[in-house]
Amino acid sequence: MSRRIFVILVLAAGMVISASGPSRAQPAPDPYPVESLAHVLGELHYIAFACEGRGSQTWRQAMVELLEHEAPTRGGYRQRLIENFNTGFRRQERRRIRCGAESELERARLARQGRTLSEQLRRTYIE
Repeated sequence: MSRRIFVILVLAAGMVISASGPSRAQPAPDPYPVESLAHVLGELHYIAFACEGRGSQTWRQAMVELLEHEAPTRGGYRQRLIENFNTGFRRQERRRIRCGAESELERARLARQGRTLSEQLRRTYIE
């Protein structure tokens, strides 16, 4: 397995930390799983930013690492990944999620989404 694929899987798997419960039926594969993962990272970054403070950079740093491995040079693909991250951030910002139970439910939803993307990437690159 290449280092790039391994890093993607590690980043995606990290999102399942807060998820629990049995898996549901597999949805249709995402045609752009890495771009979707960037979007999820942006959403998680906003929730952490809003609820934990400006110093919370865990998900932003995960995005930086994703960019280093998926799109290390400037170009259209790198820009799409950045735009997806920013769109995810703004989506949560517009929702004005309340910290506490509501934010934890949203984090769990995003973790499930990340788990699905992680499984898709694993199936695509490992199996």
